[in-house]
Amino acid sequence: MKNYLYLFLLFTFVNLLNSCPTYPLPIKIDQNDPLLLKAYNDIDLYIQTKMKADGVKSFVATIVYMDEVVFSKAYGKFNYLDINSPNLTLDHNFRISSVTKVFTSLMMFKLRDQGIINSLDDDIRDYFPEFKIKSIFKKKEEKVITFRQLASHQSGLPRETPCHRNEFGTSNCTEKIILSKLSKQFLISKPTTLSHYSNLGFSLLGRVLGESLRMKRMKEQEPYEYWIENNIFKPLGMNNTTFNYDDIINNTAPGLVNNNNGKYTIPPMTKSGWNSPGGGIFSTARDMGKLLIHLLGMNNNLQDKTSPSYLKESTLNELFSPSNLLSDGSASYGMPFLHSYSTKNSLWILSKNGDLQGYASNIAFVKPYKLGLFFSSLTSVSSIDVYTNDVIDILIPVYKKLLEQAAINSVINSTTTSSNSTTTNSTMESVDHSKIPHSLLVGIYTNNYGNKFLILNQTTYGDYLNRLLVSYNGASLVLNTFELDNEYPYIKRISFYNESIPTCRTIASGSNDELIYFTFKDINGTIIDFKNNQNIDINNLFVYSVQIMGSLLFK
Repeated sequence: MKNYLYLFLLFTFVNLLNSCPTYPLPIKIDQNDPLLLKAYNDIDLYIQTKMKADGVKSFVATIVYMDEVVFSKAYGKFNYLDINSPNLTLDHNFRISSVTKVFTSLMMFKLRDQGIINSLDDDIRDYFPEFKIKSIFKKKEEKVITFRQLASHQSGLPRETPCHRNEFGTSNCTEKIILSKLSKQFLISKPTTLSHYSNLGFSLLGRVLGESLRMKRMKEQEPYEYWIENNIFKPLGMNNTTFNYDDIINNTAPGLVNNNNGKYTIPPMTKSGWNSPGGGIFSTARDMGKLLIHLLGMNNNLQDKTSPSYLKESTLNELFSPSNLLSDGSASYGMPFLHSYSTKNSLWILSKNGDLQGYASNIAFVKPYKLGLFFSSLTSVSSIDVYTNDVIDILIPVYKKLLEQAAINSVINSTTTSSNSTTTNSTMESVDHSKIPHSLLVGIYTNNYGNKFLILNQTTYGDYLNRLLVSYNGASLVLNTFELDNEYPYIKRISFYNESIPTCRTIASGSNDELIYFTFKDINGTIIDFKNNQNIDINNLFVYSVQIMGSLLFK
């Protein structure tokens, strides 16, 4: 019997492969499983192979699953050009460049939630009237630049701050000078009409956020940096992460530029100054692992509303949501993540890269699997994603297989346990509504309009734990309990699972769910009120009708 159930579950799983993309529920799995150990070893060998092929001399990689760092390794020397250099470690600093924009976006959402800024669609000049730029567009609404536009690269601003990079953080590139130069320049496009990556836009975003703090409640000289340090770095324990290079100068591994002639040089370490919100943070592989856990929603601070780093679940969802499509048809910008679709694994990869002065970093997330990656090459490299996409291709099939197997085992175990513990009791007693048997629902439901709703007495696999197979007007579904099943046992959730990809795109992203509502009667024909009646004899219950997507059908 156990073998038959196993084969049935696998058969059902094969049918689900033809459905809209869905993913197994992430749960704790044994990180010493041979499949995972092999995958991590393959990743290690892959990184070493790519480093050799691309001439990368130093590299760090951190991978997080749920709330655990599952892979973390440093490769090469602290300083390749120093023959006496120690090995690179997970606690050495390096520049994360534009990955800094993730922190700036977090600050924006947090200040919106706190009411420091009223809306992401506010005109930034309401908070920073000193900022001015010319426009060829005449309508007032065409000149407005909002927080949302800055964070999604739709502001119409030019790509770079009007200073040479070597002048950043010097007296030749102060806020006064930058604002003066910008006041004489023009927008390159009408806001919200064009996706145009802008380092200037993110630097301005951070400074406007700082000004909003200064206006509302703070008097610090550098409110942007102060806020990031006290609301992200410190609460997350990112103790070796900073904007101040002078604080970690002896712990910072230099970035290398490959001159393609077999020689490497160390470029000078320039300051960021006013441009820090766009790329001024120095961090470590260990610290970035803490950020990955936080952004996956697995950090304990997310449960403590008094924590400075607390984020609402809805805010995290906004952070990971797309904002505007790119013209390539397979990617979009978010605030701040780039969303790229992996056809190989049928999922979206969310990432933010940074490349500056011999450093190349990338932070990436596969949200359905609760996987986060941070890779950094301390040598200039042509790989935009810094090898993370190929590593994700190694990870996903293994995690998918293990999570699906764990789900199948859960069904088998729960079925076996249920079978072994079955007892009979002819006396009426107070019933746990969540234990009303699914067998009561099995049957054919129809109405005078020709609609048919069929519930089969079968249990399918994994994420569909304890659901019944269902057919409605020819469409295949599975049925599961409602989240408040004990209080509302007459409400169930159904999920379509054999839809075509075009149907997925027009109806739902991922699982296409609906709620259905059953009416129960007793043998006397009296409709059962579950909410106000705790003493129900389930042996004398039957289903009278079901309401599904507006239609009422009778059994």
